[in-house]
Amino acid sequence: MAKGSARLTSLMALAAAASQSQGLVAPEESQLSYRFSQYQQEDFPQNRVSSGSIDAYQIDIHQLKWQQKLAEDWVFNLTVSQESMTGASPLQTFENSSGQSQMIMSGASIKEERTDVAINSDHYFSRGKFSLGYYQSDENDYKAEAFNVAGLLEFNSALTTLGGSFSYSDDELNPTDPQLSLNRQQAEGETKENQQWYLTLSQVLNKYEVIQLSYGQNVYQGYLNDPYRNIDSRPDRRTAEVLNLMYRFYVKPFAGAFHADYRYYSDDWQLDSHTIELGWYQDISRWLRWRFSSRYYRQNQAEFYSLDGTQTSTYQSSDARLSSYGALAFTIGADLLLGNWKLGVDWQSYQSRESWGAEGNNSPEAPGLINYNMSSISLSYRY
Repeated sequence: MAKGSARLTSLMALAAAASQSQGLVAPEESQLSYRFSQYQQEDFPQNRVSSGSIDAYQIDIHQLKWQQKLAEDWVFNLTVSQESMTGASPLQTFENSSGQSQMIMSGASIKEERTDVAINSDHYFSRGKFSLGYYQSDENDYKAEAFNVAGLLEFNSALTTLGGSFSYSDDELNPTDPQLSLNRQQAEGETKENQQWYLTLSQVLNKYEVIQLSYGQNVYQGYLNDPYRNIDSRPDRRTAEVLNLMYRFYVKPFAGAFHADYRYYSDDWQLDSHTIELGWYQDISRWLRWRFSSRYYRQNQAEFYSLDGTQTSTYQSSDARLSSYGALAFTIGADLLLGNWKLGVDWQSYQSRESWGAEGNNSPEAPGLINYNMSSISLSYRY
């Protein structure tokens, strides 16, 4: 019963990463790295659960990355991720006669697993880079394939970089335990597609500052319902626009860098969101650095979000991810550099509230909102 909220790897992340300028010179060394992360949601509030388990998701994530320089101007990248997850998820949220929200939860799920494989090839040339990528995800109830093409071009004495990317994914649903509900039976073998494109403009302002602006569009179509929810009916098409602004400033006297990012999202489900992220990356010595970042997120609710306990309109969903809410995340990490080896540790805390959303204290309750902590440890070797 793997849910979308547990999918920590996404096609959007794959496409956005391919469109970021990280320097247009092929790396001189190859690299092999491993990361282990543990994601732990907080249990759902007991007083809002009318039936089922309150146990939230716990996910263990193993990720192996290999970057190999094949020739002077060619680089091969391989990423393999394996996730194992357990926990319960909301089947329905409704408002009772006292005006309080209640959740019907699934029972604690059996252990589920998911495997992702991403392959990417980069070709560097005198004024740019061209990339081709392929992504595949397999789990017991969901299969996805994605293709990506991206390019970067430098001009204005290498002070300006123009980038673009396009990706396409084709996903198939096969819900577990279809005998439990008609929604699961109707979703068997259903598909959905996603097309995304981005344009990016990066500008070096001086030897300490860089700014980047990107704009993209995402089009989802096909079966977009959540088959595990008792009532969940959504349009079969969703078009979204995304605007990103990035600023980097190296503060020489402190040997540190300030990062600032802003993201605006808007779609035709009448959902709009704003994200602001600020970070500081500090060199302590030649072999030690630490980093800290904070992120604020806010959105309004989709036009068909509802806590009605029965189907009252053509489109209707009580999915908390479509509600009005806000979230705060804090991340702290450090890297230890020893020759060709690098050891990294990270910890993140994420909290969400209805009152932090666009509607403020007037937002409907959404007890299905997620709070979690995630810790990671990584080891990489350059050769």
